[in-house]
Amino acid sequence: MISGQKWRGLFAVVAVFALLVSACGRSASTSNTGNTAGLANTTPPGKKAVDKVVWGVYRETNSLDPIFAFDYPENTVLAVLCEQLVVQSADGSIGPGLATLTYPNSTTLVFDLKPGITFWDGKPLTPDDVVYSLQRNTDASLGGFYGAVFKNVKSIAATGPSQVTITVTQPDYWLPDELASTPGWIVEKAYVQAKGKGFGTPTGGTMCTGSYKLQSWKPGDVLSVVRNDSYWNSKVKPLVREIDFKGTPDEASLTSALETGGVNGYFAYAISTLDQLRKNKNVKVVDGAGWNVDAFIVSSFKGALGDKRVRQALSMAIDRKAMIDTIFRGAALMPKALTPPGTWGYARSVFQSGYDKLPVLKQDITAAKKLIVDAGATGKTITLGISSELNDVALEGGAYQTAGQAIGLTVKLKSVSAANYINFFTDPNARAGVDGFFTTNYGDYADPAGLLSTLALPGGSQNYPPYSNQQVTDLMNAARSEPDLNKRAQDMVDAQKLIMDDMVWIPDAFPNNEVITSSNLTGAYASFAYMFAPWANQLGGT
Repeated sequence: MISGQKWRGLFAVVAVFALLVSACGRSASTSNTGNTAGLANTTPPGKKAVDKVVWGVYRETNSLDPIFAFDYPENTVLAVLCEQLVVQSADGSIGPGLATLTYPNSTTLVFDLKPGITFWDGKPLTPDDVVYSLQRNTDASLGGFYGAVFKNVKSIAATGPSQVTITVTQPDYWLPDELASTPGWIVEKAYVQAKGKGFGTPTGGTMCTGSYKLQSWKPGDVLSVVRNDSYWNSKVKPLVREIDFKGTPDEASLTSALETGGVNGYFAYAISTLDQLRKNKNVKVVDGAGWNVDAFIVSSFKGALGDKRVRQALSMAIDRKAMIDTIFRGAALMPKALTPPGTWGYARSVFQSGYDKLPVLKQDITAAKKLIVDAGATGKTITLGISSELNDVALEGGAYQTAGQAIGLTVKLKSVSAANYINFFTDPNARAGVDGFFTTNYGDYADPAGLLSTLALPGGSQNYPPYSNQQVTDLMNAARSEPDLNKRAQDMVDAQKLIMDDMVWIPDAFPNNEVITSSNLTGAYASFAYMFAPWANQLGGT
């Protein structure tokens, strides 16, 4: 979804662009293709109490209303404050959270709340709070981002003093995964209603059940959360008393703060000073399992990219090894698909087998030129949306331009401001005359369906061309309604194979999730699950 965008200036354009251009024409290395050995899901639990930690986010937090959590800063903060009925573990598996889930039949989900759960203000969690929280996603007047998640939901109702039942119009086994993500965070009904339009803002705050609670929020300074010493789950005892979240948009300043202890932790990818930080004895860098893909979004089939042979040729022309070495400093996997191994939250052996059978995405200029000739596309023009103010996007645009021209295409770049780049995702008028643009994108749960449903299913939030393949649709609908995990995984494997053959998007890299902390701090999640789960519960000193 659009939340996959993290817009930061990361590189010196001229120097890295030169590396990318000079790499074109070489055969990219196929090593490290989907090899997740050495990628962690967690870091070792903390051992010592810590009074305060400063955690960097790439910009200030905009909202603490879960229905508006749509990017890294909001998710990073809300994940330590709020909780869901079911929760994602660091490896992406789904288990009980505030409730346990049972299925009396394939279209009925029953959630039994655990006893003794309270909000920070001491009020008990009730089924009404749950129903209200989930239904806020579907209230069009509020303008939240996750209404589509509930498209198969017939009703959400309190069916007992500690029970909530969701009835769906057809079997939907993706729904619990979504409820373990951003759309599932539970808030206190009375508090939200009392705060009105101020809810989720610096003046209105938020009210959740998590192991940390909001202490203060000063725009332009820090957002502070403190340990909830009345937390309902007595088995969880965080060692860090206070976490201050601070916007750190300038990479040079962030790097200096990490080295000197002004910032104690940061979740990153594609950070240009990674090598420098790895060498600093005051800093610890852990390579975690990523769930995101760096890719080129094909946004229109009206021009030359409407022929899949042209899309396949453009994919063949890219030197992914050069991109990984320069943009990601080697901290990324070579992709064979659009969803990385980190998204295999179940049936891993099925996904691994299917992934192994996918062809390696090799650079092959000769074969790419032949495809362009066969498609009758020699000399045809494609236009790529970029922003020269976003260095990583500009670099990728330049690399694609060089690669496309090397195989006989005419490639133009349409540059917009950094502030307007998001319009390529949200505004059809902005996409007019543009054949594609660049993204680092992810799904909200550890299943390839989390991302692929947004781009490959009719009506998907990122299905721009539009793309439609009935075999893909049938397979993904079958996966959604399949209770057997192995069968569900096989359906997604088969669907992704077709999606890759159609080259709906062109994958460039699977970025690692980098956890950067002070050397005497440990216990944070290392996987991308930090975006949706209580990543700081075991944070502490070494």
